[in-house]
Amino acid sequence: MAYSLLSDEELVLRLKAGDADAVKEIYNRYWKEILLTYHRKLHDQELAEELTQNLFISLWEKRNSAEIKHLRFYLFGAVKYSIINYHKALSIKNKHLDYYRLDKQEQENVTEKQVLLHDLSLAIEKGIELLPVKTKQVFRLSRMQHHSVKEISSDLNISEKAVEYHISRSVKVLKLYLKEYLLTLTLMLLLLH
Repeated sequence: MAYSLLSDEELVLRLKAGDADAVKEIYNRYWKEILLTYHRKLHDQELAEELTQNLFISLWEKRNSAEIKHLRFYLFGAVKYSIINYHKALSIKNKHLDYYRLDKQEQENVTEKQVLLHDLSLAIEKGIELLPVKTKQVFRLSRMQHHSVKEISSDLNISEKAVEYHISRSVKVLKLYLKEYLLTLTLMLLLLH
């Protein structure tokens, strides 16, 4: 039988009956125009070929359930919706990629901040080790264990003025020791934001 002589309506009837030759004829009639439409809309030859192939596979797979009144309108309607679905999927993919990139950047920033804070802690500890024994002891009680001047005075059996002197002295020494480090740290933190 010469399928090329059949009308679209007759081809649709044969398609619904499971006639594989009918889908081949539909393919032969429309593949080029469908491919060109995809290519014109998507500007991607490989994607256009893939979507064209998928459209005809879907036509065959849905032959029993598809409501085809006018074959040409059905096919180009399917083209239109597959392009819309492609753009939706692409948009979702891009949103996920953007989220992933942003999340990755935030994780890198957190890691960098943690490293900087760890380095700062080490630098402070080195600076504290440079202090005289009593000043070091007062500083640790005041700044690290959060004891009041009165508590430190009582614990170490020294005057409150002496405690204040040691705190003041330790802060000055640490400021000088950490000055360069803090400048570098500040610049790094500013660059991370």
